[in-house]
Amino acid sequence: MLLGRDASGLSLQATTPGIVFKDLLIMGMRLGEGPAPAAPGPVRAFNIRTGKLAWRFNTIPQPGEAGHETWPPEAYRYIGGANVWTGFALDEARGIVFCPTGSAAFDFWGGNRMGQNLYANCLIALDAQTGQRLWHFQFVHHDLWDRDLPAPPNLVTVTHQGKRIDAVAQVTKSGHVFVFDRQTGQPLFPIQEIPVPSSDLSGESAWPTQPVPLRPPPFSRQLFTHDEITDLSIGSHRQVLERFSRIRPHAPFQPPSREGSIVFPGFDGGAEWGGAATDPDGVLYVNGNEMPWILTMVETRRKDGESAASGAALFQQICAVCHGSERQGNPGQNVPSLVGVEKRLQAADLLKLLQTGKGVMPAFDFLTEGQRARLVAFVRGEAEPAGAEGASAGGGRSGAGGADALGLIPYSMTGYNRWLDSNGYPAVKPPWGTLNAIDLNTGSIRWKVPLGEFKELTAQGVPPTGTENYGGPLVTAGGLVFIAASRDAHLRAFDRKSGRELWKAPLPAGGYATPATYSVGGRQYVVIACGGGKMGTPSGDAYVAFALPMRR
Repeated sequence: MLLGRDASGLSLQATTPGIVFKDLLIMGMRLGEGPAPAAPGPVRAFNIRTGKLAWRFNTIPQPGEAGHETWPPEAYRYIGGANVWTGFALDEARGIVFCPTGSAAFDFWGGNRMGQNLYANCLIALDAQTGQRLWHFQFVHHDLWDRDLPAPPNLVTVTHQGKRIDAVAQVTKSGHVFVFDRQTGQPLFPIQEIPVPSSDLSGESAWPTQPVPLRPPPFSRQLFTHDEITDLSIGSHRQVLERFSRIRPHAPFQPPSREGSIVFPGFDGGAEWGGAATDPDGVLYVNGNEMPWILTMVETRRKDGESAASGAALFQQICAVCHGSERQGNPGQNVPSLVGVEKRLQAADLLKLLQTGKGVMPAFDFLTEGQRARLVAFVRGEAEPAGAEGASAGGGRSGAGGADALGLIPYSMTGYNRWLDSNGYPAVKPPWGTLNAIDLNTGSIRWKVPLGEFKELTAQGVPPTGTENYGGPLVTAGGLVFIAASRDAHLRAFDRKSGRELWKAPLPAGGYATPATYSVGGRQYVVIACGGGKMGTPSGDAYVAFALPMRR
């Protein structure tokens, strides 16, 4: 019950090492986000010496806790998510830990969690010693777009209205930077609640407004209009235009729909897990994505009244979110195709995977033995086993948070689908990826440059387009910004004052990580992990270090 309720059989992983304050280890976690049941994501602190729980902050408030009124009364018993998966920032002198939370599950339909949904999608400032809330800000109300906070915030000191202020800056998937007084939570720049479209999905009610900062301006485009359709070729323009005419017109916070809704910036930002870097001058450096994705909802209830425990229905509810309705997978997200899986894996192998998970796939141990057998039979193209639904066997859980919760979510989605043209390039005009310097003293963008290129397009005379990117920047006292991140597998150095690219070097695989710098024998080095694999690029397993010139 360390999570506040029984979450046996549900996926829970540690994706960051947590953060240490005095004798406490403060931890977040990664959880499920799909239509399947998910565990809750409280922030927890453990005594390092004893291992005992020191405090827990419930990000889905329980009765008597502030914010409980922003959910249905019993939501804390069955809603999951609202977790810190990215890591924390710590103001050690003040004893404040800053906790960026994710969205509540299910990401794209919230009819069972009506309300504003505090403390999902929030930056929460907690007393690091006691876990008491000091202040919070919610970036998305009743999230329907998977707009979790993608990275820890940055602690920075700025000059604002003639005063030096210790601030905390949070980058978002929507391509915004929000800046707050670290102590009070007061925004340093105005934030406006803008009206947004309503939802027409059954049982859903989108929150009528969403917060947008008036400064700094967004570092990624906010609207995909007809004028933004790619014009790299007549054929690609025509192909994108044809689809553009059939889906919902884009607007910020356009709710999910059965026709298809454009998410732009896409599911991976704007900003992504690499986050941002800051310098002592109060300038924030952040790479941004400008990739459109299409979100299409489908009903999980079968037209023929098929049971929610049938293999087809189970696949649509808990597997199609990642593998796609047609089981084609998503190489760009490291999700394999399930087409022909019966030739690669035995039924016993698939049954084990459902219980243990592997790689990016979470465990689905809450399923009953019968549900697992039906699901495996469906995936392998075999007749489903006859008989009862199947009693729990070694982990299948019942109740609001387990197997019995299946079938209560009326919608799933067809997968995380990047919108690409017929040549595999983004459907929108360049730039597709940028590096930005944002002055947090004035709330203005100092410079913006493309990050990465497609060599074949550059050879055709197309200016560098930038590429989709994963991994953050490193800024040095010597006036450089180092960043890899781009899909063309290079590490680059930029002048932090002007944004001019000064140097680049090829890597053995995509450097989808944030570089680190260190010194040995008086010489400075920069090292980057080259894992690749994202966006369908080749995988690797190398760390590559570069030595900076010796100072004379």
